Amino acid sequence: MSPAAARGLTIAAAVVLGLDGAALVGIGSWSRRPGFMVVGVIFMVAAVVVLFSWRWYRRRLDDIAVARKALREEALDLQRVLRDRQK
Repeated sequence: MSPAAARGLTIAAAVVLGLDGAALVGIGSWSRRPGFMVVGVIFMVAAVVVLFSWRWYRRRLDDIAVARKALREEALDLQRVLRDRQK
């Protein structure tokens, strides 16, 4: 999945959770049902958690890409050394 598609799906999920949470808070306050309001707040917090966890995930993927590049360069260096030793 491309980074743009992953970002779009993540933002869509956070928006849906946030809107559902806001709707539940509104319905809970209108109907005087605190249970709805609590669940709504939980949904809104979950929307924020989704966004922060996605940013953490992207940073980890960037770290892995850098480490893979360094490992590839090290492997190429080792191959060059072995080729030079065989000559």
